[in-house]
Amino acid sequence: MNTESDDSRFAPPADVMVRAVEIHKSFGRVDVLKGASLDVKRGEVACIIGPSGSGKSTLLRCMNHLESFQRGDMWVAGREIGYTRRGDKLFEQHPRQIAAARRNVGMVFQHFNLFGHMTALQNVAEGPIQVLGVSKKKATEQAAELLDRVGLASRKDHYPRGLSGGQQQRVAIARALAMQPEVVLFDEPTSALDPELVGEVLDVMKDLATGGMTMVVVTHEMGFAREVGSSLHFMSDGRLVESGVPAEVLSNPQHERTQAFLSKVL
Repeated sequence: MNTESDDSRFAPPADVMVRAVEIHKSFGRVDVLKGASLDVKRGEVACIIGPSGSGKSTLLRCMNHLESFQRGDMWVAGREIGYTRRGDKLFEQHPRQIAAARRNVGMVFQHFNLFGHMTALQNVAEGPIQVLGVSKKKATEQAAELLDRVGLASRKDHYPRGLSGGQQQRVAIARALAMQPEVVLFDEPTSALDPELVGEVLDVMKDLATGGMTMVVVTHEMGFAREVGSSLHFMSDGRLVESGVPAEVLSNPQHERTQAFLSKVL
């Protein structure tokens, strides 16, 4: 597996938590990512916007190797993930290596993905028990603290079917935090919610950002990107074509594709 990128052989500096270099991903004959590159610094909230089908979610899923890729290099929290470079070639890592790197990365999906047969408390505690080897007592205590943090202390014994969409997504955020990640990836976390429930999820995300959590957020919430984002990246046709300070990109986009997109959504 060859790559044309030379600088991707080197690990990012300590202040860069996510580095994607010339990522190429195809599904059959369809090229979804065409050399996407991105650096996200520690404590940064990087927001990725763009039209449907531009490759946003695929790039995000490559960051924790839920999707493999054909070319490029991906580093997360100081580790190569998915592949190890030797010279000008990439070699796929053993599943144990991938799992070890993935422990540093939390993921919040569009559709919650909670275990329906478990309470909110059990959903949050399960990962630390099964993956990190935390005792059931300690994991349960930590889960209760996290549910309190996202405003759901009174709902800890409720099953997902008894929770609103916004509450389920907040449980999903608490579940991601329970694994003590260094980076949290959000894949359009509010797009499946009724409009009146969006705010409660965004408030939790704002709290995380204030606390210094490194976050990569694929979103259509331009207000959130402007207010909370440290950087804004516009993606089109498998590439990141414009990046900058959110307020500047939103107010004065330079690339014609960014201009055309924002003219329709703002």
